[in-house]
Amino acid sequence: MLLDLRSDTVQQGELNLEEDDAPDRGRLMSILDGLNLRYGRGTVLMANAGLAGDKRAWTMKQERRTPGYTTCWNEIPVARA
Repeated sequence: MLLDLRSDTVQQGELNLEEDDAPDRGRLMSILDGLNLRYGRGTVLMANAGLAGDKRAWTMKQERRTPGYTTCWNEIPVARA
């Protein structure tokens, strides 16, 4: 756990997985803001909005999840087509 410690002067760079020619999202954001202004706050949301904290808009169904869903490879369901 404490291997490879570095000085506080060393700065870790950010892993950038975005394309260099990523489109400008400014126009999209202004359209979303316009729709929310016209029809009311929260009318249009980004896909990941509402997933944090007590204000969750939806949650996953996890009734069939096993107690060892992250640790036991034998309990992972297999889907075959």
